[in-house]
Amino acid sequence: MLNRAGMDSISAGGTVAFAIECYENGLLGPQDTGGLALTWGNSAAILALLDLMIRRAGIGDLLADGSRAAAARIGRGAERFAVQAGGQELAMHDPRNDPGFALHAAVEPTPGRHTIGAYLYYEMFQLWRRAPSLPRVRPRFYLKRSKYTADREKAAWAAACSQFTALLNGAGGCLFGAFLGVHRFPIFEWLNAATGWARSPEEYLRVGWNIQSVRQAFNAREGRAFSHAINERALGRPPLERGANRGASVPIEALTRLYWEAIGWDAAGRPPADDLAALGLDAAWPEVAP
Repeated sequence: MLNRAGMDSISAGGTVAFAIECYENGLLGPQDTGGLALTWGNSAAILALLDLMIRRAGIGDLLADGSRAAAARIGRGAERFAVQAGGQELAMHDPRNDPGFALHAAVEPTPGRHTIGAYLYYEMFQLWRRAPSLPRVRPRFYLKRSKYTADREKAAWAAACSQFTALLNGAGGCLFGAFLGVHRFPIFEWLNAATGWARSPEEYLRVGWNIQSVRQAFNAREGRAFSHAINERALGRPPLERGANRGASVPIEALTRLYWEAIGWDAAGRPPADDLAALGLDAAWPEVAP
């Protein structure tokens, strides 16, 4: 249904979950849903709701623009049930399990994506095998609890993920293939073979940096935010009271500051003016032109 309608299944699923929580907490009732009982496990009602969203009929018109827009229209605290970042519903990749997902969801020019980076992704890419200047990680030898601490090393992981993924996407590479590690998925060597270049991995990561800067400059030109608000629950605020991640919260503000520093942008998330000029982006971002 969603593929035929050209709708994103992650956003639709997150928005349906939002509607169910609103229904079960009394913010929506049968009079709003056209009689649909939006309760967990009611698959017939979920399919009917998706049909309404596709046709923008009844309550489907309220939900068709996603959970953030719907929460703004419903009011009464509905935003706490909208698990999204920058208006993009989050996938199943829970930031409370890997804070790197929260950071990338908040700082990427296209927010809320689970396909850009995470601490786990950095471990799997193993970029340090080709770019020795990057931090080396031995996954078996650190406590998971340390992932919730904001520090410069983790910021370097995240910045490297952003640059590498931008390069990978630009080259038409496969994210799942890259999870094998760059020593088994030799994207740098393949690019040199295809182009006749002799660029180093560090130079290719700089290409990824340029791509990130272009994307950020686009947001600047369009008046979009440089960092994006993320649902408090996804950050562990308040923290879980039981389970493996009990008591853990993601320090997103500190992580964001360290990320901007690691990627070489200023404290507001803007690339340096000279670098923008070298990329021909100073006209797109005149307020930081040299």
